[in-house]
Amino acid sequence: MSTLVKDGSKNIAIFINDFYPELPIALEKLSKKLGRPLKGIMLIDKTAYGQGRYHPDTEHLFDEIVCDFTDPGALRATVKTFEQNLLLIDGNSERSQPYFKLVLPHVPYVLAPTESSLEWATHKGQMRALVGGYNPELVPRVRVIRDDSEATVSDILSNLELPLIVKPTGLAASILVNKVSTEAELRETLKQSFAAIHEVYARDTGRWEPEMIVEEFMEGEMYSVDLYLNQTGYSWALPLIRAKTAHSMGLEGFYEYQLETDVTLDETTIKAGQAVAAEAAHALGLRSCTAHVELYLTATGWKIIELGPRPGGWRQFLYESAYGVDHAYNGLLVKVGLEPEDLGGEPIAYSLIANTYAQDEGIIEAIDGIEEALQLLSVIDLQAHYGPGDIALPSGKGGKILADAKLSHPDKDQLLADTAKLRKHITVHTKPHVKKTK
Repeated sequence: MSTLVKDGSKNIAIFINDFYPELPIALEKLSKKLGRPLKGIMLIDKTAYGQGRYHPDTEHLFDEIVCDFTDPGALRATVKTFEQNLLLIDGNSERSQPYFKLVLPHVPYVLAPTESSLEWATHKGQMRALVGGYNPELVPRVRVIRDDSEATVSDILSNLELPLIVKPTGLAASILVNKVSTEAELRETLKQSFAAIHEVYARDTGRWEPEMIVEEFMEGEMYSVDLYLNQTGYSWALPLIRAKTAHSMGLEGFYEYQLETDVTLDETTIKAGQAVAAEAAHALGLRSCTAHVELYLTATGWKIIELGPRPGGWRQFLYESAYGVDHAYNGLLVKVGLEPEDLGGEPIAYSLIANTYAQDEGIIEAIDGIEEALQLLSVIDLQAHYGPGDIALPSGKGGKILADAKLSHPDKDQLLADTAKLRKHITVHTKPHVKKTK
């Protein structure tokens, strides 16, 4: 048992920038396990706060501290106010990782990833370089580029084989991800991507300088898994989640069209996928965190697509509704040096996430069918993130999710029937978007 757990004065949990409703529930469970009250604090970067680039605690369940993370003196003075009682610290979102990295040097006595491992895991180019250096069989061949010049195109074509995937190094959610099959498509995609990348990076707080990676396209099925990593790097894997991309459904784009807990793989294949995910996390030196790993099952085995030092999106709902696993609570347990308590066994229900993106560029006039979809037995929640007057873009041009739905039901047939009905109900009406020219 770690000294953090034994020391009764350690009672503060810090969360960087983004609040999620499962956090206070998980912290209360940890409080009961340790036998002492624990206090949650949201530590928010001043700039992110001013620009609204964070998830607020609207119910004020945690205290809130706003500080300029780029000012080491101010950050150090802030940390001093709670460091003697600090039990754990965590960044739970993709966009919080650069801020988490800035705080880490000031909290050396809690269990956490290293600054380097956070950077390696959140930079798509560096992640591929390190995992490829550790085991070349785990990643496709790749080039990192910063422009669409003739020299860049020539370098790509000389070192990689078509078809290719083009994506940004510092963005999440499949934004600006495109497949190209010909030299002409490569040139046009690079031209469009670099024309849009600075605006999208500014909008979504992209990490590092805007750049793209180009890698060889992998044929296969996409899955993901979340891992718990302790302070020595030992990992515990949760069940695999099946990810159906828009491309696999015959639609444009490579965004996550649907996430499903129902995985029809044999136990040997599942364990092999979990082992590959753990190997990739080890290659990056991750520790004392939850890791989210996306991977492809190809004809030649499992390959790594992405790896993040935080829980995957919607995983609290997916793992809890399908397996009874409190994902956030397990994440806090490894943060204080304890083992996760439940890794999921036989499913108690079938669960999925259904995402809606724009297929064409335009101005949204209406999103119909939400009320009808909410009446379906399997629909737990449905959120529309944009509305009339907003610009809708395909994911390959920088567009984001327009709406997402959480579904769960003990009867698999009922779940699938409701999902099909939901897809028919949700309709996005747009009108052409005419860009103004100077």
